[in-house]
This record gives sequence, C-alpha cells and structure tokens, in this order.
Amino acid sequence: MPIYEYRCTSCGQVFEKLVLDRDALIECPSCPGAAVEKQFSAFSFKGERKIIGSGTMGSAGSSCAPSG
Repeated sequence: MPIYEYRCTSCGQVFEKLVLDRDALIECPSCPGAAVEKQFSAFSFKGERKIIGSGTMGSAGSSCAPSG
C-alpha cells in the first residue's frame, strides 16, 4: 500500500496519505473538500532505492553482511 505526498491547491499544506484505493477522493486535512495535487518524491518511484544525504543511491558505508 503506497504512501503518497499531496499538496493542497487552496491552502498549500503538504501532507502524506496512505492510499488503499487508487480511485479514492483525497482531501486536504486542513480544509476538507479542497482540490489536492499529487507530488513527486523519491519514495514514489518503483523499487526499494533510498536517497541519502549526499543525494546518491545506496547505503552510506553500511552493509547487511556481517563484518569480519
């Protein structure tokens, strides 16, 4: 279940919403009924990539494999 980021076109508030149904009506939590726009973010792209502080993909010197 994806979490999308939205921006209200009326008040400008940016908020995240867990979307269970692609056709669901998404409303601003501050001014219900207002139109919202889906925002593009690093987490909305397909896959498990994460952007870290330097803006590069991958991990910052950590590994899942045991060291030694």
